[in-house]
Parts: sequence; C-alpha cells; structure tokens
Amino acid sequence: MDLVSREVLDLLNLGILIVDETFKICFQNRFMKKIFVKNKIPPQCSSLPELIPGFSSPYFQMSLMDAIEQGHGLFFSAALHETLLGGREKYNIRVNRFLEDGEKRLLLEFTEVTDSFERIRQLRENISELRLLNQELKQKERSIQRLAYYDHLTGVANRALFYEMAEKFLYAAERNREILGLMFIDVDNFKQINDTYGHEAGDKVLVQVSEILTAATRRNDIVARYGGDEFLILLPQIKEPDNYKIVVSKILRAKRDALVSNGVSVKICLSFGVSFFPQDGCSVDQLIVKADRAMYVAKQQEGDNCYYAAEDHHETGPFINH
Repeated sequence: MDLVSREVLDLLNLGILIVDETFKICFQNRFMKKIFVKNKIPPQCSSLPELIPGFSSPYFQMSLMDAIEQGHGLFFSAALHETLLGGREKYNIRVNRFLEDGEKRLLLEFTEVTDSFERIRQLRENISELRLLNQELKQKERSIQRLAYYDHLTGVANRALFYEMAEKFLYAAERNREILGLMFIDVDNFKQINDTYGHEAGDKVLVQVSEILTAATRRNDIVARYGGDEFLILLPQIKEPDNYKIVVSKILRAKRDALVSNGVSVKICLSFGVSFFPQDGCSVDQLIVKADRAMYVAKQQEGDNCYYAAEDHHETGPFINH
C-alpha cells in the first residue's frame, strides 16, 4: 500500500484494519489504534486473533476464511457481537476481500455505534416517560371530568350531569313514546341532624342516603344530588307509572339508621315526590317542579311518605311494599 493510500485511510473517522490470508496484520489506521487504546488492546500484536481474541473462535475463523476464499462480504453487528472487542464501546464490523499485488487481503471496517445505542436508549426512556405522562394526563382528565359531573361528597351525579342525561332520556322518551319518571327525594329533619350532631354527621347521612338510592335503582337509572339534602332519580323506560313504587319499596327496605359518631346513630326518614313525562310536563324543569311539589306534600306527613304529582295518586302514611 502506497503512502498516499495510508494517509487517506488515516483521515477516516472509522477503524481500518487490513490482514493477509494468514490473518497477519498488514495495516491499521490511526482511528483503529485509538480503538485499541480505548479497549486496552496491546497495539504491538501482529495477527488478528492475537490482536482481537474474539476472532479466534471457530465461528469467526470459518467466516473469515470463507470471505478470503469465496470473496463473501461479512457484517458483524454490535448488537449481536458486543463483546468481541471486550470494551464499553460498541462497533459494527464490516469485512470485504480485495486484491493487492495479486495477494488476497481482508479489509475490516470498525464503525462505532455507541452513540447510536445511547440515542436509542434515550429515545426508549423518552418514550417510556411520555407513556407515563400520557397515563397521568388521562387520569387527571378523568379526575377533572369527575369533578365536573359528580358530587364530590356522595359520588353520585351532580346537577350538571343530571340535566345532561335527563335531556337525552327525555328526547328518547318523546321519540319512542315512552314513560319517563322523575323522583324528588328529601331527607327529613336534616337541619336538626346538622344542628344536633354537626355537619360531619350530616355528611355521613347524605353519603348513606346516596348509597341506598344507588343500590335500589336499575343500572340505567340516574341518581343525582340536586343540592343540600335533596336527591333526584331519573327512571327511563318504565312500562307503567306505578312501577316507581317498586323503587320506593326497595329504598325503604334498604334504608337503615346512619352511624354518625361515637356509636351514635340517627334514624333516616325520606320524603318522595314523583312526576312523569308526558302527563306531568314536557321538560325536565317542569317534571322537577311537579315532583318537588309532590314531595313537599309528602313531607307534611310523619315517616316515609311518597306523593305522586297527580292529585288522584296520593300515598299517605309509611310507604311499604307488603
């Protein structure tokens, strides 16, 4: 190899190693010498297996001999042969045969890919971080949605969600000529509970009432806290107006005293008002007003009472399903 060729190879930013048919080293450029220094390989070695012991394995010996005899190009990836040089740096090694003055030579090119691996590792870490961030954002989105549509104390729907769902069910009932029921429920003597035992006790009562109402209703019924101690239940797709009595009976059977503090329990009494689409109103607000008026009449009685908005449907006394 002439001087010009050596100088050109020394300028390359990759390791160049040239060996003859016996794997004796004929040339190594400056970058290759730096590789040996980095990987603590003695530069005075004269043969390829001596210089890089990994090449002395039967697999590499056969591969190199095939390259010399048949002229087949070889490629050893850093991912599969990362321990070949034994150092921290990773190199792809490409092997090709050429002729010099009629003699067969192997040209080995060592391309450092450590930086590429590091970039891939960092990319994977970034992807993992983005995935976690995306999960956190989704959780926050669900939390924000819950704050916007659910009562923070009881966990049932708030007024905003109730109106949104009620409008949809009302439209469906009108289109399909179905009956839509609405129940207005109030906790009796709630102010007295707050005044006697404190607001924390009142909160426990509201939580228990919401659990009772939820357990007594169907999956597609909507239980909502309307405000204070007032609750609404939307009853879509009921077959007959009297079907609301089934829900009232379930509520009364499930009802129990609320434990408020230090072993003290208070009796929960509820008043119910009921209205129906289309006979009692054509809008959500109309149905709420009618049910609220019916509930107010029921509240004048002692115990658990239910009152239907229509004057000829009045339940007096405790409403119990026998």
